[in-house]
Amino acid sequence: MSTKIQIIKRYFRSLFDLKGSQEDELETDREVREGVVFKGKNLWLLAFAIFISCIGLNINSKAAVIGAMIISPLMGPIFGIGFSLGVSDIDLLKVSIQNAIRIVLISLLVATIYYLITPYAIATDELLSFSNPTIFDVLLAFIGGMAGFIAISRHNGTQVLIGVAVATSCIPPLCTASFGLATLQWQYFVGGLYTYFINALFICVGSYIIVKYLKFSPHSKENVKNVNSWFGILIFLAIIPAVYLAYNFAVTNIFTSKANQFVTNEIDSKYHVVQTKINNKTKLIEVDVIVERYDDSLQYSIQKQLPKYDLKDSKLKIYQTIEAGKTNFKEFDKLNSEIELLKNEINKMKAR
Repeated sequence: MSTKIQIIKRYFRSLFDLKGSQEDELETDREVREGVVFKGKNLWLLAFAIFISCIGLNINSKAAVIGAMIISPLMGPIFGIGFSLGVSDIDLLKVSIQNAIRIVLISLLVATIYYLITPYAIATDELLSFSNPTIFDVLLAFIGGMAGFIAISRHNGTQVLIGVAVATSCIPPLCTASFGLATLQWQYFVGGLYTYFINALFICVGSYIIVKYLKFSPHSKENVKNVNSWFGILIFLAIIPAVYLAYNFAVTNIFTSKANQFVTNEIDSKYHVVQTKINNKTKLIEVDVIVERYDDSLQYSIQKQLPKYDLKDSKLKIYQTIEAGKTNFKEFDKLNSEIELLKNEINKMKAR
């Protein structure tokens, strides 16, 4: 029995083993250091990626935004921070942070210039979607960081890195921040920067964990406990707003879902609904319906059904529009008859 257990253990170890296909540590170290340096080709590629992303966000083109994220080389310094913390390399950490800051400044400069000179600086839905990060963005960045560094530590991991760049969406938030800066709408500036910061931070966390798991040799015996402690505090402080925003996001979605279900089951199934407005802040549901004749008790009778959908604290407002051609059909006929009589009278007067 013990032999079988050992065989099963060895099987699962080999199945989930990351060390077996890992490239030489020195090769990974060289790749990380090359990616950290941000000048020349990388700088131009970033500028082009920013322009493409701004245009894509302007026209709500997901394809353009994804293309910009694939082109962009800004992941290098972010992985460099995670790697340097994992191997206790203070010099590489300083260089990585300097280049990461340089990326932000260059991106803000290029995108702000674009939004200042373009006549189409519009706050599109795609643009604004990158100003309110939640805990789900944190999870994407964290898992993406782990996947990304696993790819860096292998031969030919480029495809995975492209996927990580798209999934974690680091470029668009910087465009959103620049839009806020160019138009002096500070909520978008702060929201975009926070979204980028939280994405970059948790990519670092994910890559740091993989570096530790793969047991990379430390580059120095220098004490980095204080650095890691501050890094941990930064993570804690950064995640608080994201958790709060995620809670609000969940509450809003739940209310919207219940309200839509209520309108579909209790109103749309019996009347022709023209328009529905749901205000999540005031808990107000407004519905425009077409009816054959005005009914004073309509709103009261429907409002009684709100508790069935856990909406007892919500407010309902129904606007009734009387359908022409049914209730008013006789009135229209009468008016037409009167018009014909008037025409006849006019004709008789002319004939005289």
